[in-house]
Amino acid sequence: MNRRINKIPVPVQMLVALVLGVLTGLLAPGVGSKLTFLVTIFGHAIKMVIMPLILLSVTVGVFKMGVERGRLGKTAALSIAFFVAMTVVSSVLGLGLNMLFRPGLGASLAHTAAMPANLASGLDWMQFIIDLIPANIVGALVAGNSLPVLVFGVILGSALSVIEEQARPLIAVFESLLAALFKMTQWIIAFSPLAILAGMATLLASKGIAGVLPLIKLLGIAYLGMAVLTVLLSVIVRLCGQSPVALIRHVSEPLILAFSTRSSEITFPVHLKKLTDIGVPSSVASTILPLAYIFNRDGAVLYTALAVGYMADAYHLAWSLPVMFTIVVLAIITIDGAASVPSGAIVAITVILSAIGLPVEAVVLILGLDAFFDMGRTALNVYGSTVATVVAMRISGLDQPQLGRDGYVGARDDIPAVGKFSTATRLDHRA
Repeated sequence: MNRRINKIPVPVQMLVALVLGVLTGLLAPGVGSKLTFLVTIFGHAIKMVIMPLILLSVTVGVFKMGVERGRLGKTAALSIAFFVAMTVVSSVLGLGLNMLFRPGLGASLAHTAAMPANLASGLDWMQFIIDLIPANIVGALVAGNSLPVLVFGVILGSALSVIEEQARPLIAVFESLLAALFKMTQWIIAFSPLAILAGMATLLASKGIAGVLPLIKLLGIAYLGMAVLTVLLSVIVRLCGQSPVALIRHVSEPLILAFSTRSSEITFPVHLKKLTDIGVPSSVASTILPLAYIFNRDGAVLYTALAVGYMADAYHLAWSLPVMFTIVVLAIITIDGAASVPSGAIVAITVILSAIGLPVEAVVLILGLDAFFDMGRTALNVYGSTVATVVAMRISGLDQPQLGRDGYVGARDDIPAVGKFSTATRLDHRA
């Protein structure tokens, strides 16, 4: 029986678990509500490896970037430029879809959920900058604060690249630890279908179809916008000479995991491994993915602009070009600034609501469905990070991974990979 299950690709297992979780939550909500412990266990297992993995992968990636200074520095800069450009497109698209469909006109002003406890009243940019520098790296690791860990990894990797020859033995140890962490991640992901089933069952048991219907139009428009961005990203992949279908297939595990768990951090280990498996140099993948935590917020920005537009129509706000411009610009700025803030998207929305003269409590009109929006926007963020990698490698002149239809991938043999993963390896979806 176990052998039969192992022969089923993990993405297929995840999709089956997704469907079973939805059915369980709708048809047997009493059972679904009792499966939360499986989600908690899976979350703890991922968090067990994610902070060390982020620290080590960023350190090794920046070390290699320092050794190969010009090429990889250009790749990182191009990635940031791509993220910013796509964020602008996402914000304009979100508000544009609202103006086209106007789902908020005549919408009910009934609250769909309560405001989260201890919600930040706004974004303190000075504190955001201060918090980027960890006063205690061990404390940041323990607390799971990824941004200061990223900064420390960048500084450590840069310092090690300066003393290159002396640092080589330590980098070798780090690469061995990364390989071990990837193996642990592989074991954990083997149990992800159970966590996906439990997570979907719990979500649907608590919300139910009745909680979705009042805002189903807004939800549909949001996913339409995400589909448009997905098509746009796929066109960009095609222009880079790659097959978007093959690319999506090769990163299907982190995509499904992002959709079902609604967490980009949880997908980081498996996403990083999938990128290195298809021939992306570890120095590139370890640089671009952490940058995505701050700059790659396409799904969140789209949702924020659309949601604010919805609430503006619900409160009959008079539209003008300055109001539209304010929403578009603030959606871009506040979402990036809220990357490390609890309930960041909600905080960003309340900041924009205040800026355009609406009550911050208007956010409760859509709060009940935030989890369903979050599923799509998180998956879109993961796909956007993958596309950014392809684009940066293409423009920087790095060798592109060859995405074959037969499940094999290939790249130049001289490109290094994290933990000595082969750059011409067969993608093995078995746990």
